[in-house]
Amino acid sequence: MEKQNIKTVDIEDFKTSQHVLDYVDDDFAIVNSLDGIPYSEDTVRLGCFLIAVCIEGCIQLDINCRTYKLQAGDLLLGLPNTIINHMLLSPKHKIRLAGFSTRFLQRIIKMEKDIWDTAVHIHNNPVKSIGEDRDSPIFTFYRDLIVAKINDEPHCYHREVIQHIFAALFCEMLGQLNKEITSSDTPVRPKEGIKQSDYILWKFMELLSKDNGMHRSVTYFADALCYTPKHFSKVIKQACGRNPLDLINETAIEHIKYRLKRSDKSIKEIAEEFNFPNQSFFGKYVKVHLGTSPINYRNTKEE
Repeated sequence: MEKQNIKTVDIEDFKTSQHVLDYVDDDFAIVNSLDGIPYSEDTVRLGCFLIAVCIEGCIQLDINCRTYKLQAGDLLLGLPNTIINHMLLSPKHKIRLAGFSTRFLQRIIKMEKDIWDTAVHIHNNPVKSIGEDRDSPIFTFYRDLIVAKINDEPHCYHREVIQHIFAALFCEMLGQLNKEITSSDTPVRPKEGIKQSDYILWKFMELLSKDNGMHRSVTYFADALCYTPKHFSKVIKQACGRNPLDLINETAIEHIKYRLKRSDKSIKEIAEEFNFPNQSFFGKYVKVHLGTSPINYRNTKEE
């Protein structure tokens, strides 16, 4: 019965909670309270990467059917597809949240062995104490920098600056987690506590990251992982709640957007670079996903 009531929470959902938002765009959300945020009393599936910091009081909750308790100074790391429910808050509590979209993760992370090991480590150890962390000063610096930038007067590159700061912070966090894994005597077990569908999803994301938008069919990735397209689509849908073709197209269009804005190549040359049969097919693909032609997108000033 409970599974039928699971709701997916993504960055878009936080936009309805303006009263507790410090910052939000299509890829990030900074939330200063749990009061009134979407589905805070329900069973939820994360559609983004979530970081929660317990500043005061305590919070008890179930993460993937295991009970955890966060006290002041504890950090919760939630991978996309994590199930969270049975949340109990102390009368006096203070929690801050940061959400990162899966699209953002795809842009900055190469899905290789180290990332897979880190993901498994997070899955098995979602709660971390940061009260006496030797590296906490650097994270305090990032926090203060983010707060200062959010409160700074916006300019034409304001969003890009914030995105780069978040990317740096996220990579710092992954680097610290990787150091913990390397120094640990306990080996990372890829399938320990992780469903086969999640493992296949991560292998798919690894291939997708390396592909750089060159292949845009489910069949190509299903074949690469030795599954039929039908079974592959079912497994990916089960693992993350999204169709693989949507993820493929999102990744491809991000690479295409970057090339259109940053490359001096002609539209025809970029079409050839991404293995489109001709410029016309490329134009139609861009039109479907961006709502405008490649040349118009290239000439439009970014917001």
